[in-house]
Amino acid sequence: MQIFVDGIKNVVMSNNNLRITLVQNGPDNTQVDAGTLIVPANQAAAFVNGLANSLKQLDEQIKARAEEKPAEKDMQ
Repeated sequence: MQIFVDGIKNVVMSNNNLRITLVQNGPDNTQVDAGTLIVPANQAAAFVNGLANSLKQLDEQIKARAEEKPAEKDMQ
């Protein structure tokens, strides 16, 4: 399942689960609930750290590709 999200509306702890309410931008600058991500509390830190590390690696790859493109243009 894929859910497109623009942001996080709410984060609460309930029954040893982290519940993250996800939202999409709706009409007239409103936010529309898109779903709830439920992560076991004992896995929350590993989940967040894993996501942060993945985003950092992606950012590094994007920067590396951007640096390669000017070098390619110079060769032409």
